[in-house]
Amino acid sequence: MVAVTGTSQLARQMALTRNISLLNTMLNIQSQQLASGLKADGLIGVAAQSQELGQLKASLGTMETYAAGTQTALNRVKLAALSIERIIDLATDAQTMMIQNRDPYFASTSQPAAQTNTLLDQIGGILQVRDGNRYIFSAANPTDNPLNGRLSDIPTTYAPGAIPGITPGYDDPLPVVTDGATLPQPPYLNTGAADLQNYYDLDEVGLYVNDNERVAYGVSAVEPGMQRVIDALVRFRDATADIETDPENYKLRVDDALKQLNTAIAELKQTASRNGYKQKQLTEVASRHARSIDLLKIRIASIQEADHAQVSAAIASIQTVLEATYLVTRSMLSLSLVNYLR
Repeated sequence: MVAVTGTSQLARQMALTRNISLLNTMLNIQSQQLASGLKADGLIGVAAQSQELGQLKASLGTMETYAAGTQTALNRVKLAALSIERIIDLATDAQTMMIQNRDPYFASTSQPAAQTNTLLDQIGGILQVRDGNRYIFSAANPTDNPLNGRLSDIPTTYAPGAIPGITPGYDDPLPVVTDGATLPQPPYLNTGAADLQNYYDLDEVGLYVNDNERVAYGVSAVEPGMQRVIDALVRFRDATADIETDPENYKLRVDDALKQLNTAIAELKQTASRNGYKQKQLTEVASRHARSIDLLKIRIASIQEADHAQVSAAIASIQTVLEATYLVTRSMLSLSLVNYLR
């Protein structure tokens, strides 16, 4: 009888031991879920929705790629906005300088040509601004410098003694080349191996912000306002050759340069407005991307993330059962020792 009883107790003890091992495994799994926030065993834990989860994660990756590209474009548009604003400021400074130097007597001692060359080089520096290795004002050829050299090195374009309204070609500004135009072009513009039609094609500067929507953006060095502000400064600089020899003609030439500069500022403001519209458009796209990414993350979390309250309740339940099992096991071991001592 003792042998039968001992065998029965051993079987129960082994069953309890297996149960304790299983409970500990279950407790570890629940604890891991609580620590990681994810359901156990990855996709195995959400097998019924694994295909949907994979599709959602793929969509999230695609949307994050679109979002990154949009943010890069938005950064460039913002940099262009700051650059255009600075050029407008310099053009306004040039207005003040020209008005002050319209008096030949004042101009004879203020070195207006040197002041103009400084402004030209400041504008040239802005036109060569980069975002990483990308020139902001090079349109379809962002790795190429839009300028051939220093703007102050532009040779004399309007000869000494030239008279506005009389000298042939004087009233034609330094060729203002719009996108799609071919040669001739201002000598300071770089066209690389292409012509202006291909080199400064703004329609080629853009990105897809989703599978079916493309947004074009950008500002090039051939914008009319960009070229005209340079032309106005060159006109004024070249006019200084007449300060001593023909003061009255010098004043006429200053007035002509001011007229060009006023037109240039108006055109630059139009360019700034157009660029501002693109900035607004890209900002709205970036907001859409952010909302889509948030929604996809919520849907993914609803599938693969563990329910914190449910896991906590499961852990408490398993711990209760485990404690009870330990008590039963201890009691059985105590009875077995008593039986053995008998």
